[in-house]
Amino acid sequence: MGYNKSLNRKCIFYIIAVLVSFVLAGIAGSKTTQASSASVSVNSESTSVVKGDVVYVVITVSSADEIGGFKGYFSYDNSVLKYVTGGNVTSGNDNEFLISDTDREKGARKIKYSVKFVARASGSTSIGLKQPYSVYSYTDSSEMSVSYSPLNILVKNKKAAGTTKEPGSTKKPAGAGNGGTVTQSPAPEETPEPEETLAPSAVPPVPARLRSLKIKDISLSPSFSPDILKYSGVVYTDKQSLDISYETEDPDSEVTIKGNEDITEGKNIIKIVVKNHTGGKTVYKLSVKVQEEVSYVNGGNVQAKLRDGKVVLNTSDEYTVIELQDKELIPEGFGQTEMKLGERLVTVYASENDTEHKFVLLYCKRGKAPPEFYLYDKEEQTLMPYPKVQAWYRGNSGNAVVTGGTDESTEVQKFKYMLAIVVIICLLLVIIIISVYMHFKGMNKDDLSEILKKE
Repeated sequence: MGYNKSLNRKCIFYIIAVLVSFVLAGIAGSKTTQASSASVSVNSESTSVVKGDVVYVVITVSSADEIGGFKGYFSYDNSVLKYVTGGNVTSGNDNEFLISDTDREKGARKIKYSVKFVARASGSTSIGLKQPYSVYSYTDSSEMSVSYSPLNILVKNKKAAGTTKEPGSTKKPAGAGNGGTVTQSPAPEETPEPEETLAPSAVPPVPARLRSLKIKDISLSPSFSPDILKYSGVVYTDKQSLDISYETEDPDSEVTIKGNEDITEGKNIIKIVVKNHTGGKTVYKLSVKVQEEVSYVNGGNVQAKLRDGKVVLNTSDEYTVIELQDKELIPEGFGQTEMKLGERLVTVYASENDTEHKFVLLYCKRGKAPPEFYLYDKEEQTLMPYPKVQAWYRGNSGNAVVTGGTDESTEVQKFKYMLAIVVIICLLLVIIIISVYMHFKGMNKDDLSEILKKE
């Protein structure tokens, strides 16, 4: 009987040891998960070019996981390189350009963007990624950690690179032809050759161009480039003129805008005439379609409109989506993202734990009231003031709103849940194993109680 007791104790000890090993292995395996990472590189076929050359810069975004989108600003020296174009996802000028490719239908592990420049003047510049930037995962739209490397480009002066002196054009100092050192005092015929200059009558007029052009609430097609003269766009407004801002390459240029007075609904032609002091003249032509208001049904109880370039939501009340200037006002646990309302992308704020994004926050102005955050139910198509429903939302979502803007608290919470589940499973396994052991030994509950009392 003593032998059986010792055997029973050893069996129970071994069972518990095995279960503890399983628990520790599960904890080690589920302790942390590493976030996806991506790299952004900037390359060109040649890093040394001549003034006037066309320079193509290739930006590559790559990751071991599928990429769902990329948005990033790149800096460069506008006095050395002149931005020309980069396709329909790239826009820029004034020492930076933006790649915004966040609406991809398919994921990819490597995405390349080609940006065209012209070498404007001699010098050197670095093209590098700058804040803000984001690479999004295709599987869950989360932001990846990003590493990047810049590109340095040297632009040489064309005349300095290719000009040679004509033999006999000036008298060379003695010894210059065989490597000797020149020590004689300068004479009038031995003065350095002056730089070549064109006679005033031979100086061609300098092109009069814009460096940048922006029209409020209009996305120009194609993206603006000083060398492209024709553009088109659509604007939703009831105003009689458009808000046009520009910058000329020559600060002394004169700019005249024609056709921006008393614009009407429908097609309008606006001409921007640029003239400079050398006689250069350039005319930029804009074909702008004006619509006073466009309506579309977003579904459910919400009707969305575009009015004067802003998204207006109508339920029983009218809500105008406002751009949030102070990012510190974003409620804790929410991150900025974008959502399509009708045909317009608007900025929304989603909980980092709500992977389906059933609820999002919109920063709106209700009628004439001050703007505030509203909780938008995408399924029920309803808007609710967030301060009034905050407690309900946190309770409904399991009080799982992430704080601090990091993933650490989320991982800790997941770890606690996993540990609790593993402990419960282990206890059930212990009970089952003991029951099976007692069954094979022919023991009942009274026998087990007697054994435990004697021990």
